[in-house]
Amino acid sequence: MTDKTLLRRRLLEQRNAIPPAEKASAEAIILDKLFALDAWKQAPLICGYVSEGSEFSTEALWARASVEGKEYALPVTVTGAREGRMIFRRLPGFTPEALIPGRFGIPEPSEDCPALSLRDYSHALVIVPGLSFDPKGYRIGYGGGYYDRFLSALAEAHVPYTSVGPVFGACLSNELPHEAHDIPVDYVLDERRIIQVHGH
Repeated sequence: MTDKTLLRRRLLEQRNAIPPAEKASAEAIILDKLFALDAWKQAPLICGYVSEGSEFSTEALWARASVEGKEYALPVTVTGAREGRMIFRRLPGFTPEALIPGRFGIPEPSEDCPALSLRDYSHALVIVPGLSFDPKGYRIGYGGGYYDRFLSALAEAHVPYTSVGPVFGACLSNELPHEAHDIPVDYVLDERRIIQVHGH
């Protein structure tokens, strides 16, 4: 078992141990911070994710995006590639019927939902999931590398976007291991502070 595998296991246990009431309170505070960011206010498109288990809940994001007239998209894993690839599909109107079981059992938009091209991500806000983030914007994800490859593709295409990593304070790390090719998020948000790492 690798050091990262052990770290992921420990971080997941740490997150699972947060009491439900404490988690709900933290999520409400973090959402308020997120919605107050200029990056949220100015983004025409929000790229969210379907939260599972003890993950930071994203259910409020699509509703808020809808009220504010923003487009909303969710990730889809692409099979058949040598390395796992991820794209986002736009949800014209969010209904549970638009989602189907994905590759890992996580609900994904169906093929009826339009896939985004690279230029569609211009000035988008990408909400990045993770088991933990550190103040430099680096993260420990779930080991698939999907977001790393996706964000790298945006960077290589010089697409201007902003990324945010929401994390519970109990899961914020002082420093996480990272590789030279890892792309940190622009903002890390927990219930105590907003950490601006850098901007595009």
